[in-house]
Amino acid sequence: MKEIGRLFLGVVGAVMVGAAVCGRIPGLAKSQREQCRKAPHAMPAVGEGAELGLRECRHQFRHHRWNCSHVANDQVFGHVVIVGSREAAFTYAISSAGVTYAVTAACSRGNITACGCESTVRTRKELPPNGWEWGGCSADVTYGMRFARRFLDAREVEGDARSLMNLHNNKAGRKIVKALLQTECKCHGVSGSCTVRTCWRTLPSFRQIGDALMKKYYRARPVIAITPPPPPTIQSLETLHSTSAEMVQILGNDAKTQGKPSDVGKSRPPPKKIMKSRRPHLVLKRSKSIGGSSVGQKRIPKRNELVFLQPSPNYCEPDLAQGSLGTQGRYCNRTSKGTDGCDLMCCGRGYNTHQFTRKWQCRCKFHWCCRVHCETCTERTEEYTCK
Repeated sequence: MKEIGRLFLGVVGAVMVGAAVCGRIPGLAKSQREQCRKAPHAMPAVGEGAELGLRECRHQFRHHRWNCSHVANDQVFGHVVIVGSREAAFTYAISSAGVTYAVTAACSRGNITACGCESTVRTRKELPPNGWEWGGCSADVTYGMRFARRFLDAREVEGDARSLMNLHNNKAGRKIVKALLQTECKCHGVSGSCTVRTCWRTLPSFRQIGDALMKKYYRARPVIAITPPPPPTIQSLETLHSTSAEMVQILGNDAKTQGKPSDVGKSRPPPKKIMKSRRPHLVLKRSKSIGGSSVGQKRIPKRNELVFLQPSPNYCEPDLAQGSLGTQGRYCNRTSKGTDGCDLMCCGRGYNTHQFTRKWQCRCKFHWCCRVHCETCTERTEEYTCK
């Protein structure tokens, strides 16, 4: 009885602590706070994942004009205040991947009671090499993806183009974690024999996930949001029905074989399907021909692609509405021709040269007994910052 009482008090205490913690986290929407209260033990992993994504974002863009520094540490759970650009696409994808990754890792460590090892049955495509059997504790990425979807997608309720873009990139971030899972195998047996061989799935390094998303950033696709036209009303169908009947009387029996009035009613989809088909969704922007007319058919972007709505600004000057802090004072490489070079980084404004002397101990020798003697080496170096 005492054990049950302690267990009850522990659960109540966890709920009370979770409610207090969830109320203090900045940037959470109401629906996210509800998710937080339902799973307070998972919130440390969520916070760790958000920070993980933010650090990786800053690493990947450290040599770009936009370097992810506009996202403050207290905004990791909130909306990112930048236009719907490639950079916004990457930010949402890497944040979603970070939460998925950290929650999955917490499951493997046993820090979240609702999950543990992956328990799904492997398909033939996922068979381990050389006929080895699955065993050990595979990363429960299914739970991590589901939790990240419920938590991060909870705030995207507007249904506008930007929300659709964020939801798509959130999903791409979750999927890249699952796609990059690695297979590890181990032999078990006496004296090095392989009597038992097991394999399991593990998480890759998060740097691999960041590198993969960076490649998708460069190949991100421009999209637009469209809403299909409304279905025909009953009055329009009746008008079409009567018009078809008149055509049959005028043209005779030949018209009956081409389009019967009864065919109109048969083509109407059920109401639920009509409502679902009328939801706004994203399609790829069609390329323009020389004459200015669009060519090609509307195509839905792939789930693992990053998508964006607006072209990126140049990020040369400070513009918080565009998510740009400018490049004034940023370090640059005078000899580089890449994005970290002073020509590109400084947007043609020029750069300042800073000279300083670096000192360190060198050519150290051990003298018996017991003394180490070192010389002091100096080097004159230069650093360059954008004007």
